[in-house]
Amino acid sequence: MALKNPNRLFPLFLTEKLEETKRYYTETLGFRLSYDSGPYIQVACSDDEEGPELCFMKPDAFPDGAARPAFAGQGVIVSVPTPSADTKYKALKRAGAELIGEPQDKPWGWRSFFAVDPNGILLDFFHVYKEVDLNDAAM
Repeated sequence: MALKNPNRLFPLFLTEKLEETKRYYTETLGFRLSYDSGPYIQVACSDDEEGPELCFMKPDAFPDGAARPAFAGQGVIVSVPTPSADTKYKALKRAGAELIGEPQDKPWGWRSFFAVDPNGILLDFFHVYKEVDLNDAAM
């Protein structure tokens, strides 16, 4: 089977913690490892081949051989859809993931909570609990 080159957004984070990150996303979160070249990985939160993925790479894995600074661990939130934020929260709590708060209903119609990955990225696991006109939602 020939691989098709994707044409979508792939956020890429440079990290010194690549193996820890790989274990966290595949074992703790249950994401699918869609690509692994050693110093570079891609993980997907679903089995949908066209769905969103996150990418991680060692800082010294650039083609020119120059090392770049690793992600500093602050200021990024990635929202991740899940069938049930409550079920996901319980599973991640059992797995020992670092969690921030319990699932809460948000004014924009999401029920969500935060988990923290090994790099400091906040993962906002959510499901839509009600349809909301975002022009009327108090943020």
